[in-house]
Amino acid sequence: MGAVNSCCIPKHIDSDSSTPKKMGHRRNLSAAFNMSAMMEGDAGQNLLNINYATEEELMTLPGINRATAQAIIEYRRKIGGFKKIEDVALVSGVGAVKLNIIRDEITLSMKRQGSTGPPTEENSPTGSRSDISFRSETSRKSNGKINVNSSNVFQLMKVKGIGQVLAENIVTYRDKKGQFKAIDDLIKVKGIGPNLLSAIRNQLSLDDSESSNNTQPNGHVPSDSINNGNASIPPKLSNNDHNHTNCRILSSSTENMLDILEPIIKSGTRPKVTPFNFKHKNRSVVRVASWNVERFDEEKANNIGVREVICMTILENGFGVVAFQELADKNSLQKICDELNNPTITHVMKWPGMRGTWKCVVSKATGRMYRSLEYNGFLYDTSQGISLSSSANLEKPASSTRDFVRRPFIGILKMKKFDCVMASVHLKATGLDNEDLEKLQAEIDNVPKVVKAIEEHYPGEKDIILLGDFNLEPDLEDFDCLRERGYTNAIPVGAYTNISNKNLKGSRTYDHIWITKETKSVATGNSGVVREGLTNALIPNGWSWGGVVSDHCPVWVELYTSKDLDKADLSIGAEAIKFTLGTEG
Repeated sequence: MGAVNSCCIPKHIDSDSSTPKKMGHRRNLSAAFNMSAMMEGDAGQNLLNINYATEEELMTLPGINRATAQAIIEYRRKIGGFKKIEDVALVSGVGAVKLNIIRDEITLSMKRQGSTGPPTEENSPTGSRSDISFRSETSRKSNGKINVNSSNVFQLMKVKGIGQVLAENIVTYRDKKGQFKAIDDLIKVKGIGPNLLSAIRNQLSLDDSESSNNTQPNGHVPSDSINNGNASIPPKLSNNDHNHTNCRILSSSTENMLDILEPIIKSGTRPKVTPFNFKHKNRSVVRVASWNVERFDEEKANNIGVREVICMTILENGFGVVAFQELADKNSLQKICDELNNPTITHVMKWPGMRGTWKCVVSKATGRMYRSLEYNGFLYDTSQGISLSSSANLEKPASSTRDFVRRPFIGILKMKKFDCVMASVHLKATGLDNEDLEKLQAEIDNVPKVVKAIEEHYPGEKDIILLGDFNLEPDLEDFDCLRERGYTNAIPVGAYTNISNKNLKGSRTYDHIWITKETKSVATGNSGVVREGLTNALIPNGWSWGGVVSDHCPVWVELYTSKDLDKADLSIGAEAIKFTLGTEG
C-alpha cells in the first residue's frame, strides 16, 4: 500500500545528522516551482507589479485605500521605483504589518493578469515619459534575448527562471568581475547551477546583436537582411524543408530543456499497489490520515508533480479523511480536491481503484509561518460515507494568554455509524539548537486543555482524535500529559515521519495520531507511515529535480465504522461554539 505498517518497521534504521526541525524549511528552489511557468511566460501569474500599478489597481490590494494608493505612487516617483518589496513598508500608511498582508500579492517583476493596457506616465515608476520608453524597450527585448552584460535587474527578471535575487546576483557579479565572456560563466554566479543554466541559456546573449528581435512568428529567422526599412520575404520551403527547419528549431530551443526533462521520461512511475477494498476482516473501515505538506500554497499546488504525489498517495493508501497542516493559502487544498474529482494527470486518471467523491474545508488563519499566514484543512471522501458537519478554529478569550502559536482546527466528522471530533494541530518547532524547546513544551502542556474544551462542549463524547505535527518524539515524557488521560499514539515508536532526498528513511517522529482508549477499541490495529512514492521528477530538489513533496510523510490509522460506542450529541455546530483556552485575566 505504499505504507510502512508497525509490523514492517525496521528495528535499526540509519539516521542522518539532521538537526531538529527549524522554522522556514528553506530550499534552493522551492517545490512551488512550476515547470510550465518557464514555458508559458507570465500568463499563469496573478501578481501586481508595485512599480507600474495604477491607483485603482493598488486599491484592489487588501487594506489599501485611495489615500494609501496615492502615497505609494508618490513615494515611487520620489525614489525612482521600488528596488525591493521591503521598501513598500516605508510608504506612509503601509508599514510592516500591512506589507505582510499584501506581500504575497505584489511583485517587482510582472504585471497582474488582466492589468490595464499600455503604461502611462501615472503608472511608470518615475512618472516620466522616458521611463515609459524604457519599459517598452524592455518588453520588446523580452521577446528576443536578454543581454547579460548590459541588462539591469528589471530586464534580467524578464528571463523565465530568473527572479529578483538571481538578477541582483548576476549584476553584482558582473560589477565585481567584469563582463561575461561566455554564457557558461553564469555558473559562477551564486544561485545558478547546471540545470538552471541549461534552462535559461537560450534566453540570454552576450551582446545586443543577438538581442534584437529578428524572428518571424513561426520561429524562422529570415535568410536575407533588412534593407531600406523593408523586411525581405523568406524563401518558400517545401514540405521536407519545412519539416527539417522545424526540427532544427525544435532541437536548438529545447535541447537543454530535454536535459532537465530526461529524469521525467525515465522515472514517471508510481509504487505498484493493489487498490484498497476499504474492509478489514470483512468489516467496513476508514483510514484517517494526517499530513504536513510544507508551505503548501496555490503555486506549489500548480506543480503537476506535487499534485500527482499527493493525489496518488491518497488513492494508493485508501485514505478517507486527511488532516492537512501548513497550508499557505485558502485555495491550495481545493486544487487537490479538484484533481481527485476531475483528474487531469495521467496516473490519477488511470487509477484502477475507487477514486471517490471528495470535499474539503479550510480553516481561517490559524497563525503565521514563514512569509505567510497558515491554515489547516480537512479533505474527505463522501463516497465512503464520510461527512463533516462543522469545523472551527479553537478560540480563546480575548483577555487570556496565547496558548498556541497556531490554533488547533476542530472538525466534527461522521464515518458511517462512527462519529468523532478531530483536532488538527501544528505545534511550534523547536528551532535551531532547540532554543524554542521550552515554548514547544508549553504548547504540549496546553494540549489537554484542547481535550477539556471539546469534552465540555460535547458531553459524553469519547472519540476525540488529536492528529498533526507535534514536532517532538511521542515516547518522550513531554507527552505524559496525554497518556495520563488515556491517550495512545497510533503511530508506533521508531516509525520516523520526516523525509528528505538525503535521508529517505527518516530520523525523527514529528507527526502523531493520538486516540482515546474508546477510539482504540474500534481501531483495527493497522496504522503506518507512507514513505514510498513521495518524490517526483517534476519537484525541485535544490537546484536539481526529483525532490520530495514535503519534509513530512503522511501518517494514518485504520478504524472500524460499523458502530459508535458513545451517545454524545454532535449536532451542535463547531462554528457556534467558542472553544476557550487559557486563564482569564
